[in-house]
Amino acid sequence: MILFFFFLAALFSCGGQPKDLGARVSNEPQDDPELTLLRLNPGVRFHRARIAGQIRRAIPYTPGDKLNLDPALLKFKFCFGILPEYFSQYQEPVAVKISARTGQGEEVVWSQSISPQDACAWMPVEVKLSKKPESLWLSSDVRDYGLVLTPAIGSARGKPAKPTIVFILVDALRADHLGAYGCARNTSPNIDALARSGTLFLNAQTASPFTVTSLTSFFTGMSPWEHKVIFNYNLILGENVVTLAQKMREDGYSTAGFSGTYFHLSDFGLDRGFDFFDESCAHRFFSGDAECLSANIISWVEQNPQRPLFLYFHFTPTHAPYNPPDQYKSLFSQGLFKPEGEVGQGDIERFSSSRKWYQLRRAPTQDELAWLISQYDGEIRYADDQIARVLKKLKAAGISDPLVIITADHGEGFYEHGFMEHSEELHWEVMRIPLIISGPGIPAGQRFKTFVRSYDLAPSILDYAGATALAAASGLSFRPLLRGQREDIERIGYGIIYEARNRYQISITRYPCRLLAWEPGDKNMELFNVEADPGEQNNLLSVQPEILKQLLKLAPNHKLILSQKPAPSCGQKRTRDRLKALHYLK
Repeated sequence: MILFFFFLAALFSCGGQPKDLGARVSNEPQDDPELTLLRLNPGVRFHRARIAGQIRRAIPYTPGDKLNLDPALLKFKFCFGILPEYFSQYQEPVAVKISARTGQGEEVVWSQSISPQDACAWMPVEVKLSKKPESLWLSSDVRDYGLVLTPAIGSARGKPAKPTIVFILVDALRADHLGAYGCARNTSPNIDALARSGTLFLNAQTASPFTVTSLTSFFTGMSPWEHKVIFNYNLILGENVVTLAQKMREDGYSTAGFSGTYFHLSDFGLDRGFDFFDESCAHRFFSGDAECLSANIISWVEQNPQRPLFLYFHFTPTHAPYNPPDQYKSLFSQGLFKPEGEVGQGDIERFSSSRKWYQLRRAPTQDELAWLISQYDGEIRYADDQIARVLKKLKAAGISDPLVIITADHGEGFYEHGFMEHSEELHWEVMRIPLIISGPGIPAGQRFKTFVRSYDLAPSILDYAGATALAAASGLSFRPLLRGQREDIERIGYGIIYEARNRYQISITRYPCRLLAWEPGDKNMELFNVEADPGEQNNLLSVQPEILKQLLKLAPNHKLILSQKPAPSCGQKRTRDRLKALHYLK
C-alpha cells in the first residue's frame, strides 16, 4: 500500500466549521517572525495563513488585544482577512482600526468593517500618516480568533542595491524541445532570446521526476535522501530544513511564489519562506493555467512596490494531459490527424471538459505519438508567450534588469523506453532539464557543457545575491563558472523515483556516464554514456565493467535512503484525489 504524509488540513482554507478557532490557530504551522513586530509585540506568533488560495505570512489577532505597529512608518501597506470559518459562528460584521497617539491625544487613522460577504479574500490596505506618532497600534472588535494580518511594509526608497531575481520553472519541460537546445520547431522564441542574452547549461540534471521531490532539492540545495522528501515514502519537508526563500528573505528580499500545479505545493511545506504564495490557479490546471498564473503575477507586482524581489513562477501547461489553447493546437500539427477514439484510460470523464489525450498505458501508434508531441510543443509555445508577457510587465513596473532563471522540475518521456511522461523511470529524457540564466553579470551567448545538478541552483542564487549560504546544502554554486573560473570539483548527480514501498530506482551520474539501478536488485542495471548516446539506447553494462564498479562505489546506502521513519498516512483528501488524478497515486 502506498503511504503518504500530508497536512491534516489547511487552517486558512475556505469552508468547514471548526468548533474552536483558537485551537486551530495554535496547532497550525508557524512562519519566521518579522523582527520589528516581534520586538513591539513580544511573544507574537507568525503563521502561514491561507485565504482564497493565497498564502501569506501573517499574525493571528488575539481578540480584545492590541497589536503594536512601527510608529516610524509614515506610509505603509499590509493585508488582512477574516477566516471564512469565523463567520460560520458569528454573523456580525467585524471592525478593524489603527489608532495613533500624538501630543494632541489619540486618533483613529484608519478603519474598515468586514461583513460575512467579504470573507474568503485578502484585503489590501494602505495607510498614510501626516506626522510621526508616539505610538501606533491596531485593534478590532472581533469576538474570536479569525482575524489575520500581514506585517506592514514601508514605502520603497530609491533603487535597491541588489537585483530582483526571477526563478521560472516550467513543469515537465524537455530541454531538447526548446529552440535554444536544438529543436527545429519554433516552440520557444522568447526563452531562446533569453538564452542568447545569457548562459545556457547543456547538461543539467534534476533530482527526481516527481515534482515535490524535485522542487525540494531545488529549494534546499540537497539531494533527495538528504532532505527526505521522497515520493512514495515521505512528502513533508522537515520543519528544521531551511529553504532558499527563507535565506533570501533574511537577506532583505521580498519573496513571492506563484504555482499553477493541480495539487498544492504548500501541502508539502514548499511555500516556506515566501511572504506571499499564490495557488489560486489550481482550478485552471486543465485549461488556461498559464494565463491565470501570469495575470496573478502581474497584479501582485503592480500592487507591491517593495524591492528587491525574489520571485518564483511555476508554469504547468506542459504537464500532461496536453491541451493548449485553440490558437496553439494547430501550430505544430500541420499534416497530422487528430486520432479518433479513446487514447488512454478515459480520464476525460473525471475532468469533464478537460484535456483528452492523457497518460497512455499502452504503446501509442506513430500517428498518436506525433499528435501528442505536436500538442506538447504547442503547450511550450503557450508557456513561452506567457513568460514573455510577465517579463514585459516586470519591466514596465520598473524591474528593468532582473536575473532570470529558466528551468524545469523534470523532462518528459515519449515512449523512448516504454513509458509516457515522467512517473516511472529515470532515463535522460526525463532527468535532463533546461537551465538558462540571463541578467546582470551573466555572460551572453555562453553554452556550458559542464554537468550541473538541480540542487546546485539554490547555492548559486544565494552566491549571486551575496546572501548567507544554506549550511546543510550539498549542492555547489556554479557562479565561478559564470565568472570564467575553472572548476576543480567533480559533481556527482543523484536521482530517485519510487515504484512501491521499499522499491525504488536510483540514478548515479558521473558525467557523461549514468548508471540506473533498482533496489531491490531484481531488475537489470543499465549503464550509458549520454555524450555518445543521449537517447540511452546502448547499455554498456557488459563492456564497461570498470566504470560500473566506480559508479557502484558512489551509490548511497539503502538504509540511508530509508533512514527517516515515514509518518502515518493521514492523507488530506483534496491532495490525495489530485495526485490520483495525475496518476502519481494509484
